[in-house]
Amino acid sequence: MTARAWISHVEWHCRDATAVSTFLGELFGWTFIHHGQRYRETSPEHGPRIGLLQVSDRPAGETQQAFIAIENLDEVLVRVPALGGAIAQTAVDIPDYGRYARIRAPDGTVLGLFEPVVSMSPT
Repeated sequence: MTARAWISHVEWHCRDATAVSTFLGELFGWTFIHHGQRYRETSPEHGPRIGLLQVSDRPAGETQQAFIAIENLDEVLVRVPALGGAIAQTAVDIPDYGRYARIRAPDGTVLGLFEPVVSMSPT
């Protein structure tokens, strides 16, 4: 069965989420919502949402992360190993928001998966 999927948001890893959100806010007029000390989020008028995750040391090659929105995270995660991939990060619950996980494609590419609490389907 093929699941409906779309890009839900893009996440950038940065060393100073406050500085980056201020910079982008001034540059593009975006307003960021704070989710704790380390995470900021904005929903531009066009395109997917953008998240900023403050990390102490940016991992090489993983400075940004696009999340694919899906309707059932568990169903998709079960299929990953059979298709030659791996679970890079198990499912994490975000109260009143949704659940996410990261998978590793057969070539090592890390992809984010996101199951929203409320449907975010583009149509």
